[in-house]
Amino acid sequence: MVNKNNSKNKKRVMSDERIKNLASYTEQPAIFGAMELMVVNLQDNIKHMTDHYEYVQQVRDRLMVDIQDKKRIYILASGRSAYVGQMFQTRLEHFGVESRFITNTRSVPRLRENDTIMVISGSGTTPIVKAMLEIYLIYNPFVIVITSYPLSVIGRLGDVTVKLKGRTKSDLERRDRGLDSTLAPEGTAFEHAALAFLDGIVAELAVSLHRDEKSLLDQHNQGL
Repeated sequence: MVNKNNSKNKKRVMSDERIKNLASYTEQPAIFGAMELMVVNLQDNIKHMTDHYEYVQQVRDRLMVDIQDKKRIYILASGRSAYVGQMFQTRLEHFGVESRFITNTRSVPRLRENDTIMVISGSGTTPIVKAMLEIYLIYNPFVIVITSYPLSVIGRLGDVTVKLKGRTKSDLERRDRGLDSTLAPEGTAFEHAALAFLDGIVAELAVSLHRDEKSLLDQHNQGL
């Protein structure tokens, strides 16, 4: 009979040993290994987006209509993905868009029918994000989902669902921890990919709407 506790302890020891080996690995410091993982993941996503450029077009075209018709755009995310969403919201403001960022259920702005909601969730299962999205579905919004799991609960709710390659919390639940997990923990790869993708969408919008850097920065909030 196998002692499950001993098995768990053995795995923990193995994981700890790998981390120690990483810390003492002098041929390449951890920072460069981590950055290389980020670059490789972005390259994988560039190829993926090249093969599925129609999804980029769908997101760009919807946001172009929203910008031109002066509609509101909502960004919905939680955790580290929320910071990615906030950065994208700032860029939308540079286009003169009325955009709102939502990350909890305590203050839920009212939608108008057919407003756009962009949801950022690597796993596509984050409970608070799912709960907030379901609150809004009664208003019949147009939903754009950015996720690594298009067949997840949240992914299936998108009118347009964009898959980005990246490791998420769900991956870690299914894998033994290794060096890659230490160098790029939890949803790091997804968050980098999401930030790059959304900044790329900004570039698509700027080119399509004939906006230059000066016209965008004219909308920028001035600090004191």
